Amino acid sequence: MLNSNQLHILIDGIREAGRILLGYYRNPDLHIENKADESPVTSADLASNYFISDLLKREFPETPIISEEADKPAYSVRKNWDQSWLLDPLDGTKEFIAANDEFAINLALIRGNRPVLGIIAVPAKNLIYYGAAGEGSWRIEADNRRIRLPLQQSNHNETRKITALISRSHAGAAEMEYIKGIRDKGWEVEIRPTGSSYKHVLLAEGSAQLYAKPGICWEWDTAPGQIILEEAGGSVVRMDNGEPLIYNKESFSNPHLVMWAPGVTIPL
Repeated sequence: MLNSNQLHILIDGIREAGRILLGYYRNPDLHIENKADESPVTSADLASNYFISDLLKREFPETPIISEEADKPAYSVRKNWDQSWLLDPLDGTKEFIAANDEFAINLALIRGNRPVLGIIAVPAKNLIYYGAAGEGSWRIEADNRRIRLPLQQSNHNETRKITALISRSHAGAAEMEYIKGIRDKGWEVEIRPTGSSYKHVLLAEGSAQLYAKPGICWEWDTAPGQIILEEAGGSVVRMDNGEPLIYNKESFSNPHLVMWAPGVTIPL
């Protein structure tokens, strides 16, 4: 695991990357293109990617990097890696373009096929969240105070009332069908659209209880949120068998998944 100085360097670097993103935020001259999959990429994505990748190469030269916004190494190469960085330099590009403050920076350290460190920054809210294996999960305030997660304990298994997060930009019928299954079991479910991995840290806080994703998402979307949630007492599991997600697979696509806040699980 990283020492305290290395973690400090990373968090300071992610905070600076957030300031870089904010320099592009709400800028009418923001350059936007569509990638091959028709998802948007902006000059802000690329600037953040350049800054964070340079930081990681400088401070951790022996650890390779997989970034959403860079060419991906072949599986024949990376399957032999002991560890790697997994980066999304601007998670929620559509939210960034829409200027609704719900975008993030995702960084995870993968060891073997599991995340052991995760950092999620929410620059527009001046918040950073991180979790490390065996060391808990924390929210870092604007004044650098650290608050351990979760912020509130759950009594939802007794009240049978939960808040379910759905993607603000990518939700569809499958998410609503999953939530219907919970309602059919007698649970009262409030639905709250939210963008990016900001959903994951709201779960880790205990501010919401469920996020179901029976659709396409990628390893860089979930890895930091997974370790942050797990260290807070929550879970990120496959819908088909309840097992935790694994990483550095041949395909970067995740299976259908569900995230639960600490203290809440509703088996279907």
